[in-house]
Amino acid sequence: MQADEIPSISIVVPTLNEEENIRKFLDSIRNQLFVNFETLVIDGGSKDGTSGIAQEHDAKVVVLPGHGEFISRNVGAKLAKGSFLLFTCADIVLPRNVLHRISKKFEKNPELIALTGPGYPFDAPLLGKLEYALYDLTRYLLAKLPKPLKRFSTSTNFLVVRKDSFEKTGGFLTNDINADGLMGRALLNMGKVAFCLDTGIYLSARRMKKMGLVAFNKHYLYVFENIFFFASNIGITKAWKTSSQMKHRKMHEP
Repeated sequence: MQADEIPSISIVVPTLNEEENIRKFLDSIRNQLFVNFETLVIDGGSKDGTSGIAQEHDAKVVVLPGHGEFISRNVGAKLAKGSFLLFTCADIVLPRNVLHRISKKFEKNPELIALTGPGYPFDAPLLGKLEYALYDLTRYLLAKLPKPLKRFSTSTNFLVVRKDSFEKTGGFLTNDINADGLMGRALLNMGKVAFCLDTGIYLSARRMKKMGLVAFNKHYLYVFENIFFFASNIGITKAWKTSSQMKHRKMHEP
């Protein structure tokens, strides 16, 4: 992108001590066929070389020590100059043509306000890869249903939203571990959304490998509220989310 050119897509990624992963992520961005984008790294106060690596890759780095994931994403969205916001993570690898495909999706369908796609865990064990495949198939099929059965199950591993639509939602909830899933519900209620099989990304299964498959699934059980909306109002769901949030914070402590 030229220095004086307004970006079409703003890639927003929060980081905290991601030195081992972010270089691969940023290399995948640098190799994109589509070039009209900017990269915003909102760093929570890394003690390693995360910020330096990001700056080497021409990312705009904002350091906000102690800020959580969803606060950082909201900050990045406010600073973004692009018409479209791509929320992702530092351990993701983007296929070389994915930004081009995203741009074409919105260009061909002006009514589309948000999209997501499958995630392929490049370093997961076979059982983990099968689980992700089943999960993504479920998300795809649910996104094809008519309303009120339609679901838009989202994750900030990969979510693209028109900036004006994102602003209308009020941004991510900052005190809910499933804020990205609840954002999908809000967008579903606002307008046309899509789960696109041809805009998939590669993701790391590092948490699955670190926690073990059983503990990993127990930790993320709360995502069922993305499918069964009534579950959000059940006490056990709220308690489970609180427990998972505490574990999540411990995993991400500096």
